[in-house]
Amino acid sequence: MERCPACNAEYKGRQFCHRCKTDLSLLLDIENRAEEHLEQACSAFELKDYENMFFHAKRSHSLLSTAESQKLLASAALLVKKFNIAVSLTCPGTD
Repeated sequence: MERCPACNAEYKGRQFCHRCKTDLSLLLDIENRAEEHLEQACSAFELKDYENMFFHAKRSHSLLSTAESQKLLASAALLVKKFNIAVSLTCPGTD
């Protein structure tokens, strides 16, 4: 998180926004869980467990959509032969 979603103040690494005092802990928890799923997807890839990789990549991307999570999910979708998902992630507008 770079900015507070409530007041757009720069994020200072604390649980509460320094400007508006919004509790950011739920958002931080979501970001942490997304990162954990991303790491688990990478570990599953190393083990050649592509179904598990796809599960964790999809979970990570659903929690926090980033370029990294999108690329990992598209790669995992290809490995488990879910080509429609891979195409929709790499070619927007082709749903």
